[in-house]
Amino acid sequence: MDKYCSEAEGRGEPARESTAAVFAISGRDNHGFEGDSDNLKQPPPPGRDDFNIHVTDLETDSRSPSGAGKGPQHPSGDKWQDSATSKKVPLDDEEQPEVTCQMVAALVMSLTQLAIGTIYGFPGVTLPELTDPNTTGLFLDTTQAANYGSMADLGGFFGSALGTVLLLKFGQRVSLLLGLPVTAGAWCVLVFSQTPTLIQSMRFVVGLTGSFMLPAGTMYMLEISDRKLRGLLFGIVTTSRQVGVLFVYAVGCLNLGWRYTGLVCAGVSLVPVIGLFFLPNSPRWLVTHGRVDEAEKALMFYRGKLYDWKHEMKAITDQVGQNAQQNNGFLAQLRIMREPSTMRTLAVLLFISLLCNFSGYTVLIVYAVPILQSANVNLDVYVSAVVIGAARVGGTLVYLTVVDKMGRKPLLISAYTVCGLSMAVLGCFLYIRDTFGYEYIDHIGWIPLASLVVYVFFTGVGQPVVFILHGELLPTAFRAAGVSFIMILVFLGSFAAIRTYSLMSGVMGEHGAFWFYGGICLTIAAVGCLALPETSGRSLEEITGKEHQRMRKTTENSFTLETSNSKV
Repeated sequence: MDKYCSEAEGRGEPARESTAAVFAISGRDNHGFEGDSDNLKQPPPPGRDDFNIHVTDLETDSRSPSGAGKGPQHPSGDKWQDSATSKKVPLDDEEQPEVTCQMVAALVMSLTQLAIGTIYGFPGVTLPELTDPNTTGLFLDTTQAANYGSMADLGGFFGSALGTVLLLKFGQRVSLLLGLPVTAGAWCVLVFSQTPTLIQSMRFVVGLTGSFMLPAGTMYMLEISDRKLRGLLFGIVTTSRQVGVLFVYAVGCLNLGWRYTGLVCAGVSLVPVIGLFFLPNSPRWLVTHGRVDEAEKALMFYRGKLYDWKHEMKAITDQVGQNAQQNNGFLAQLRIMREPSTMRTLAVLLFISLLCNFSGYTVLIVYAVPILQSANVNLDVYVSAVVIGAARVGGTLVYLTVVDKMGRKPLLISAYTVCGLSMAVLGCFLYIRDTFGYEYIDHIGWIPLASLVVYVFFTGVGQPVVFILHGELLPTAFRAAGVSFIMILVFLGSFAAIRTYSLMSGVMGEHGAFWFYGGICLTIAAVGCLALPETSGRSLEEITGKEHQRMRKTTENSFTLETSNSKV
């Protein structure tokens, strides 16, 4: 009977007898389902056959006794397929991938991000000691202190350019294995520095290594995670970077001194090295280098032997293409970048990432204690810094719980809207203080700390969305180069934001600077609403494929419109 059905389908003829036989086997009468006999004599619509009519009813009702619990099936025992897409209908009880190895990878990558967080949190608690005129140790004047605070971001500018080469040639895992020991060595040299020049140079080095380790860890996590876990695991890794900032703030509260604090940071940088030796390279990176056999083993490592990972592997190889290794060259990467869909995506991501630099968070992390001292908060400034760091961690924890339920866009828009409002409130407080005197606002002296806590909390909710979109929206063949290119300009923007904070405060006043940051936050929310797609719940290949198709359709429509206008 199956043979007869197949022949009838191939000829595009009505398969009345075969349909009747199907319903006879399934125990369901076909009258009232297929229509009367006259309707059956009509030829089926192009590309359709009797097996596709009322597919929902067939999926739910045509289960054989032997196939109970295994999803919709053909009476022969084969699973139903949609002829329009030739893909299996998803099964409710489909074997799920193993999560243990993915969680282990998340732990290792979290430790690398924790080490990176200490790099950027270090100046926030050590600048007061280094700029104290009464210190008996190393002293930094105003210019040297500004260089000290921003030098890591200047190193990040060059490190991101270096990271483009490292990530393309060696992959994320090897780049981390190269960067972590160098970072630990630079911390040790910084600890024993006796001159401002040397301490600034080592801040440059740790910024350089941290800049290519940051995308290496996050990209690795994105590429090895199952799509149902990607938002959660990426959020764990992002949270760890904020924990690193909080950790170094907490160490600073112990009054150990900046040298011992640096030694602690050096030790943190060495912890994840051992774990990296036991992890495989990213399957997607391996495919881009033509090492498909290794990629299959790596994907099996992260999905488990019982999971059917072959369809995911096929999607990866289909997107990367047959000329995977040729796409790793510089000219090939430029060619991919010039594709309209890639160019548009890159431009949007770059614009919103640069806006994040000037939203105030980078400045707050570096100048946490000085800003709190200037605002005259009613709490010890070092304790207040820890509170702010804890708020950031709390925000990323909230991000973890809602990112896959709420979606990327709503999270980004709502978070940065609140950030903009909190900066506006802080600016108003500082304006009243500078204009009328502190005695007018002494009774609400808690507002600066509260505004900063709210601001930092919601940047913890919204900023990880920007980072995850870096990896989700760019195609696999261009992801390493694209993310590195974005990070080059992001670190340059961070350097500019930190260096110009003192100048901006002097020209516009502190209140004007925070109003400016609030306006940037609202701009981020607007750009996210208008220009970013929703990516939650889709694989990386589905996301980039859909964006490419949408861009191609837009281009074709524009071409058609231009042709019509020329004819007119």
